[in-house]
Amino acid sequence: MSTKKYKDALEILIYQKPVDKSVFHRVKNALAKRGVVIEQSKEIDRWLVSKSTEAVTFSDGTMLMHSRVSASGFFEELIHYGQIKSGRADVCNEINNLLLEIEAKERLIKHKKAYRITDFEIVILTDILDKYKIQLTILKQEAEGYV
Repeated sequence: MSTKKYKDALEILIYQKPVDKSVFHRVKNALAKRGVVIEQSKEIDRWLVSKSTEAVTFSDGTMLMHSRVSASGFFEELIHYGQIKSGRADVCNEINNLLLEIEAKERLIKHKKAYRITDFEIVILTDILDKYKIQLTILKQEAEGYV
């Protein structure tokens, strides 16, 4: 994991206020009715920080979220949940994973007002998005035998 990615995840957690609690609980309760679990604890917080992220969604729909998850982190996992549920996520395919990450970040940036994402988060999301696009270009070139 890159130091910059680790720094970005920590910056969001440290300097941003968490997602609005009423929004979080409303969405969490709606997802629970569908059998989707959002788990949070101090142990999960430590594990997520060690993985340089605010949240993660597993193929069964279980989501682990930092207790101070930002609006961008929260809504990004909801986007990933939709990608998984639609059958588009292939955890063994690095190009597919980057495409889904890019799609999620672009959606967050495009709908920043609706998701109540701060300018600070947008700067970090844009930086990560640019890096993912470069990684995707390199992976595609490698797959085509250009590298």
